[in-house]
Amino acid sequence: MFPIYWTVTTSFKVAVDVTHGHLIPWYDFAPDWKGWRSLGLSPDRIFETSTARAEFLLRFENSILMSIGASLAAIIIGALAAYGLSRFDYKFGPWRNKDISFFFLSQLILPPVVLAMPFLVLYKELALLDTRVGLIMIYTLSVLPIVIWIMRDQFNAIPIELEQAAFVDGCTVWGAFIRVVPPPRAPRRVRTLP
Repeated sequence: MFPIYWTVTTSFKVAVDVTHGHLIPWYDFAPDWKGWRSLGLSPDRIFETSTARAEFLLRFENSILMSIGASLAAIIIGALAAYGLSRFDYKFGPWRNKDISFFFLSQLILPPVVLAMPFLVLYKELALLDTRVGLIMIYTLSVLPIVIWIMRDQFNAIPIELEQAAFVDGCTVWGAFIRVVPPPRAPRRVRTLP
């Protein structure tokens, strides 16, 4: 919670208080609406017309949409890939499951600046420059390796016997993935009559 606290309190600081690292409002520094006023979001300017506020809110909306979209896409794609690597045996030439998992992890070592030019050319050809979809795709690709790596370990921790029991009960692979893989709910208490 500290980063959220830091962000909120910093928004009420003047430049001197930020550089000196003051932490506690009304003790280390006097809170001020100066930063919010410059955006047109202070209580005295909230009902006035402000182009700075409109531009800030548009950028904030874009950030929220991009982060939520990329997170959802990475979780969906990563969960499917991690489940496959955890439960099925693959063979691509000399590569096995552990090699494929290590390949995903090794993508984190690659500096993002190396991919800037190829993606610029690709996005220009696909007309994805300066689009929300293009940005969501880049963000998804950048976090997908770590999502796959972490979720594969989580799927390995789930006993395979639970899925086998689901298969015996008539579930398909998709049914077992949807019903067994999420954490089980706490059992309900049954009340008995006195």
